[in-house]
Amino acid sequence: MRIVIDARMLYWTGVGRYTKALLDHLPEIDQKNEYFVLTRPKDRKLWEPQAANFTRVEAAINPYTGSEQTRLPGVIRKLKPDLVHFTAANVPIAYTGNRVVTVHDLTLLDFDTSRGGGLQRSVRKLKRVPYRLVLRRDLGAATLITPTQYVKKQLVARYKVDPGKVQVTLLAADAHLATPAALDRFSLGRQFILFVGNVYPYKNAGIILDALKLLKADHPELQLVVTSQPDFFRDQLEAKARQLGIGERLILTGFVSDGELVSLYRDAVMYVYPSLSEGFGLQGLESMAQGLPVLAADASCLAEICGDAAEYFDPHDPPNLAEGIHTLLGSPERQEEMRQRGYARLKKFSWCTMAEETLEIYRQAGER
Repeated sequence: MRIVIDARMLYWTGVGRYTKALLDHLPEIDQKNEYFVLTRPKDRKLWEPQAANFTRVEAAINPYTGSEQTRLPGVIRKLKPDLVHFTAANVPIAYTGNRVVTVHDLTLLDFDTSRGGGLQRSVRKLKRVPYRLVLRRDLGAATLITPTQYVKKQLVARYKVDPGKVQVTLLAADAHLATPAALDRFSLGRQFILFVGNVYPYKNAGIILDALKLLKADHPELQLVVTSQPDFFRDQLEAKARQLGIGERLILTGFVSDGELVSLYRDAVMYVYPSLSEGFGLQGLESMAQGLPVLAADASCLAEICGDAAEYFDPHDPPNLAEGIHTLLGSPERQEEMRQRGYARLKKFSWCTMAEETLEIYRQAGER
């Protein structure tokens, strides 16, 4: 088959990691099919073809833009594919060919991520309309992949999707993600909690600041390190830290390399995952891969992924989180137990298995 893989989201935190792992492992198991991988020119350094049956096709089309709807279908049709794998649910409405769509989560249906205020916010909200239209159309026409049973059950319950059309391919975490890099450019103290990724409202990062405020007397030096890129919501988080009187305890790193990320995972005292909605929760597994204990919200799919290798808290209850942080900091024995449980939990997840299952999905979809 001639298979197109949409990899224009390689620079994204979760979707990018998933797509990169798929592109790294497919060449190891498939030398028969011919692959054309769509990438943005600026992302050239993020992936290079390593096999003769993989070809990069540059598409200077950002995700969730008008160009995606108007220009991308033509780019794909010129490649004459038998199958297209859209690695996120942003399929151009005008493209009706045979396709596999990965639906990572339904968060955008339930939570508003519009920035700014007034007219600007209203315009951004309008972008959610085509997303809903695209998703509803593809639920009936495409083969679907989800990263967890949680998301699959959401699709079945909300849209009455045939369960047989939805395949779950679990993500994974690589213990050897990168060589640890120095963290000298950051003002890190002796103890810090880590939070990786953007801070959209549904990520609920503000509850960690509320907990730090409650812990100020018992743990006055404890910091929160957030790797979010500068944006509207990060500015809001920074403003909240100042309002709580703990502005100096919030460290905003901006972009970090994979090497710096590994060092942050290894040097932190714990990872706090307070999100109200996730499709998988990759940072939980990445933390475990580096031996970092995880405190996770008792919400969405996090218990499905982290299992007994994490402690759980009510994501709407700052005192409950503060108690969990305080208890874990005071128990090296419990930290070591969670570390070992994390290593054991990781054995249930494999990028190679994910790629093998995806290849079988391609085969089945190609026979339709």
